[in-house]
Amino acid sequence: MSAEDTVTVTVPSWVEHIALPEYPAMPILAFVMLGFGTLLLLIGYFAPIKKIPSLLTALALLAYYPLAFTFYWFLFRFDEQKRALREHTKFEEFLLDHTHAFEWAILGVCAFFAFLFFVWTVWATVRKYRRRRPREIVSESSPFAAQPAVPQAAARPRPAAPRPAAAPEVPQVRKVAKKPPPPPPSDNPFNFS
Repeated sequence: MSAEDTVTVTVPSWVEHIALPEYPAMPILAFVMLGFGTLLLLIGYFAPIKKIPSLLTALALLAYYPLAFTFYWFLFRFDEQKRALREHTKFEEFLLDHTHAFEWAILGVCAFFAFLFFVWTVWATVRKYRRRRPREIVSESSPFAAQPAVPQAAARPRPAAPRPAAAPEVPQVRKVAKKPPPPPPSDNPFNFS
């Protein structure tokens, strides 16, 4: 490559405020969480599951690298000019010596909250689709249905009352909504003729 083929690139000024001297590592577990978070976003969008818990789960799974980057930014870039003029404090030395442990702590917190939100997603979705069962009532057709609890004083046998004559069964008529008529041709915005 000759000198004529080189291209000069100007870096915007805002990049200088974001660029770090050292970037957080991305462990395999973070990549797995990233994949699960992306998959859950797709499933949450297309499948009939509860949306808010699944969104929070996906955000907790995807939050590792932004949180680790924010931690590194505060460690290296926040108040950088004043820190350059003085010695590092013991706390800053501790943070600089244990950045790897803090990365794993952030990853663990994200995984913990993702697990909690995932349990909430499953519970809310199952609860949403659980059908209510009608309570069975004792009748001639189902004589073995659950009977309500009777207090001891009311448990004495009573004389049998004569049964009323059964009314003839009336067939149930189901009403079906009619389809609305189509709009007149002039109201169609896609009719260009």
